[in-house]
Amino acid sequence: MWYSATKVGITEIDMDHSNIDTMLQLYFSDRIPKTYLEQIIRSLIRHFDHEEEVIAGLGREFPADHKLEHARLSQLFEEMLAAWKANELNGNDAAEEVRSLLLLHVVEFDVQLGQSSG
Repeated sequence: MWYSATKVGITEIDMDHSNIDTMLQLYFSDRIPKTYLEQIIRSLIRHFDHEEEVIAGLGREFPADHKLEHARLSQLFEEMLAAWKANELNGNDAAEEVRSLLLLHVVEFDVQLGQSSG
């Protein structure tokens, strides 16, 4: 569970990360149908909007470079989802890529949101 080592310090955002990580863990454990991958990816894309809303709700401006990264990742995840649906991409490979990209995003971008919340 990567999220416990990379907490942002903003409860709503940390909860989203925890939930997405849990969904990915369940996917890899074969305890949910492989078709659930679409729900995981859609949840992650919704999370990006939610994260921006949370920061706005704190009365802070969301960093422009972070917002651009959300748009880039959302596009990439949509493309991955389309490739998976077309049987051009293995579900486990897609899920592993999603997990890696999310962790990298949290470390490079999201942690800064918590550092500037004080």
